[in-house]
Amino acid sequence: MCRNPMSSRRLPGLVSLVALIAAWPATLSAQTSTIEIGAAYASDDSYRFGQYSGITDKGAFGIGGFQLENTPGADDNRYWTITGKNLGLEIASLSANYRRWGEFSFSLNYDQLPHYRFNDGFTPFLGSGSVVQTLPSAWVGAGSTAGFTALSSNLNQVNIDKQRERITSALKWRLNPNWELMGEFRHETKQGNEVLGAIFGITGGNPRGSLIARPVDYQMDELTVGVTYARRRTQYTLSYNTLRFGNDNKALRFDNPFNNVQWAAGANFSDGAVGQIGLEPDNVSSQLMFSGAHSFGSATRLSGSIISTTLEQDDSYLPYSSVFSASTPLPQDDLNGEVDSLLSNLKLSTRLSRRGNLNLRYKYRERDNKTPQAIYLRIPGDATTQGGLISSRARVNRIYDLERENYAADLTYRFSGATRLAVGIEFEETDRSMLDVATTEEDSVFAKLNFKPSTLSSAWIKLSSSERDASSYDGSIPFIAGHNPDYIATLVGNELFENDPLLRRWHLTDRERNELSASFNFFPSDQIGVSLLAILAEDDYPDAKIGLQESEKSSYAIDLTYTPDSNWNASVYYNFDNYQNKQAGYARRGGGNPTPFFPESVRLPGNNWLLNSEDTVNSIGAAVEWTLIPNRLDLELDTSYMDAETEIRPFSFGQTFLPLPDVTTEITSISLSLDYQLRDDRALSFGYYFERFQSNDYAMDGAGVGSLNNILLLGNQSPDYAAHFISASLRMSF
Repeated sequence: MCRNPMSSRRLPGLVSLVALIAAWPATLSAQTSTIEIGAAYASDDSYRFGQYSGITDKGAFGIGGFQLENTPGADDNRYWTITGKNLGLEIASLSANYRRWGEFSFSLNYDQLPHYRFNDGFTPFLGSGSVVQTLPSAWVGAGSTAGFTALSSNLNQVNIDKQRERITSALKWRLNPNWELMGEFRHETKQGNEVLGAIFGITGGNPRGSLIARPVDYQMDELTVGVTYARRRTQYTLSYNTLRFGNDNKALRFDNPFNNVQWAAGANFSDGAVGQIGLEPDNVSSQLMFSGAHSFGSATRLSGSIISTTLEQDDSYLPYSSVFSASTPLPQDDLNGEVDSLLSNLKLSTRLSRRGNLNLRYKYRERDNKTPQAIYLRIPGDATTQGGLISSRARVNRIYDLERENYAADLTYRFSGATRLAVGIEFEETDRSMLDVATTEEDSVFAKLNFKPSTLSSAWIKLSSSERDASSYDGSIPFIAGHNPDYIATLVGNELFENDPLLRRWHLTDRERNELSASFNFFPSDQIGVSLLAILAEDDYPDAKIGLQESEKSSYAIDLTYTPDSNWNASVYYNFDNYQNKQAGYARRGGGNPTPFFPESVRLPGNNWLLNSEDTVNSIGAAVEWTLIPNRLDLELDTSYMDAETEIRPFSFGQTFLPLPDVTTEITSISLSLDYQLRDDRALSFGYYFERFQSNDYAMDGAGVGSLNNILLLGNQSPDYAAHFISASLRMSF
């Protein structure tokens, strides 16, 4: 099937901008213009092949572009261009620019940005991708997917994709040699769908869920205005930014396909239960920014900025449940959310001597969450009736405040020739509220040496180290902060945790980080260049008895370039990246143990386990640019191959685990283009692109819609395709 990849739902925005550009003042007659028209052909249907280009369907279609511009003469300082690119594709763009040199500039741009994920999913829900999704009239509810006797005969295809349109404009107006006004505006829409988990039920044994295609219909408007003052030694900028986000869809309603004897009456499919999920609320941000710099003579410069931001959100709440009525109403009609933040930076750079330079930096960040707190008597998972105030269902919305200070200094000293040594130190302290750790402090140091091993080479080596120290780790703080204080008063000891007390959040706990990196560049002649890069890094979490304990990274790269003459050049590269992570966990007895984690008697130390994961990526490529006939025929060739592999290996002294299947991806690509100049104002362009994508992912491959007992999947598989794309166009200049 052949179709025009430019979807009709994106035409209104494109047509509107074409009209605006067409209204450009008629007095600005073009002095030069270029028009390109052609055709292209895609050999295969593949969402993954066209995920960002929109070329998802097999078939032929037209392509084109144009550029109109003037070249100002000696007595005219006006310059303008009107450009259209990739017309005929979903990545089409239009732009118009006008400038009076040294006085005024204005630009207007339109872009289409698609994102295609997959089109091989299936669902029994009718109205997939909309705000109301129902099950077919013949549906038979059951406690697991194995009992869905009407599933296979009621599957509908699901496509997951989004389309984004963006219009931007920018204005600069120089009032005099020192003052300049500026303004920028962006309007963006995003439409399509994404995958969402629709859940009924709570606790470990009774949740049931469905993966469904939820709608996306966003609008975003951003405006920035500012003024700049600049003199030879002093520059200041004051600006204001506001961003408004709107979502036309407030909630998603879906039929519950499951029955479960553990749920309260009314929550099952047989009861006609309909779930409801709130979608992203409208919100607005306002930001005021001041930045400036001043030079004290030729040796010292002071620069800095301060940014104050307010985020607000007051969309009306949905009811506690679409299944059960609430005896206790919501404590307020909306969140009335407000978060204020302050970010400031200060930098002092000075030349201490002819050979030495010093940089001092200070950063401060503060987040003040002014959202009011309240007790919400939730109806969790639409599977049970509302509880009382003295219960685990009475939850308090947590607000997270933050304060961070960062001090840094680095000194660079130049020895003879190209030899330079840079050393630096950095200290950062962060205070947080309502989290497991109140304060973290991190110290970092680095040293970097630049030098020339020979007259034909250059190199550098860098060593950095940092250590993060956390205050006393208390995993009960988030639990206490998120529950009714009267309920907390009824609990003791290990009942005051929502995670295991031995678990450490990797971004909060103590960490030791070390990194060694080096680069070597060798130029044996004017035609040959060799570049080498190596990075070795290690993170260690000494207090992590459970969770992430170690992380290692190694990366190597080599680039070779060869330029024998001005008519052609070639390059080859190879990159290797390896990431290794070590995690730890344990087993415990189930049943009616009085506490979730302790005492130690509920643990099974013989079944403690480790999980080692390793990600390896190899990529190699080559490129050639060759002028076959000077001023007549040019060729460009680019080819690459990449393979990525993830290995996950669990281990336990007390149990035998089979290793999980490896996850692999291989991508081969070849790109070839030829430009042939027929005459000064005519040129032919030919293009060819090939991509082979092979992947194996045990989480997706072979998993059908009903493969899991308690979750309805979409059944999409990992991509596997080979696609060719051919294009030809004629470019004419007038």
